[in-house]
Amino acid sequence: MKFSIWYNNDIKWFLDLIMKFKDNISSVYFSPPKNIALTLREETQDEKNHEKDIIKLIKTCNYYDIKSILLFNATSEWIKTWSIKNMLQKISYIKKMQKLWLTSISIYNMLHVPFIKKAIPDIEIYSSVNCEVKELEMARYMKNLWVDVITIPEWKNRDFKFINDLKSKLWIKVQVMLNEWCIRNCPFRAVHCDISSFTWEFDETGKNFNPDGLIPTHHCVAIFKKNKRHIFRSCFIRPEDIWFYEDKVDYFKIVTRDFDSKKIKIILNAYINKKFSWNLFDIVDFPIAPDWLSISYIDNDKLTELNFFENIQKCPWDCDTCNNCDKYFSEKIYKFR
Repeated sequence: MKFSIWYNNDIKWFLDLIMKFKDNISSVYFSPPKNIALTLREETQDEKNHEKDIIKLIKTCNYYDIKSILLFNATSEWIKTWSIKNMLQKISYIKKMQKLWLTSISIYNMLHVPFIKKAIPDIEIYSSVNCEVKELEMARYMKNLWVDVITIPEWKNRDFKFINDLKSKLWIKVQVMLNEWCIRNCPFRAVHCDISSFTWEFDETGKNFNPDGLIPTHHCVAIFKKNKRHIFRSCFIRPEDIWFYEDKVDYFKIVTRDFDSKKIKIILNAYINKKFSWNLFDIVDFPIAPDWLSISYIDNDKLTELNFFENIQKCPWDCDTCNNCDKYFSEKIYKFR
């Protein structure tokens, strides 16, 4: 089984990782230089050497028959969102990288897709997860706009009818996000993505980004704190449960862009082995520090013993009437900090 992983801007370490796990990596995704496009959460990018490093990355991926995916996933570029000049700059850059064997792009702004496809017909196009493709009708529009792969939002991961319809009715390839862990149908997601699109423009201290402390104390943190059942309602896919998706989707994306090199390796190994016997928090991209919930450890093996995957499929997504998650708390699968 193969997985898509994020390039963490540590070029030497990452090239070694590719060589070691080349048989288990389907694709590598990475951001363009900041002067080409805004990007989500790209504070660690080395502006001076970034392009030189991603050229090395693309060539290495090509050598091992691994897809290289350039991201244009910002949900807002302010006035540049509607700019023809901005679009042409992206097309020029994609062409430049394709000559060096770039295979694919992932994009949020559907205004640009027909023009990109016309200019570069053989580039493969993924819809960004931020497109929030949640209905078959929307996916059909995207296919008609020459999108090749639909990345479904993580909160649709357990909607198997939707996934099956994408495959059987549209005959389009599907990608799922494995270890994204936010609340299902998060009401703050759109705002979060817009803010993240501009995060790297703020100073390193973060003072200009969050001067009055509104974030993160008043977003989904408050919802998690109020109802800890949301921990289990979140539509992450554990390594032990990935077997159920193998014949249903085409690509599996591991969310690793906020993690250091050591953690990326741990997460990749967990999904390759389809097993992780320790703290579930260690392999998922949780939006807040676990200790803010007073919970520091969730026993992943215990979840397996309790048939977590089978039981969570029965969830009616209504915490006012359902007690399905209560068993996980009563079984003491967690530890308090």
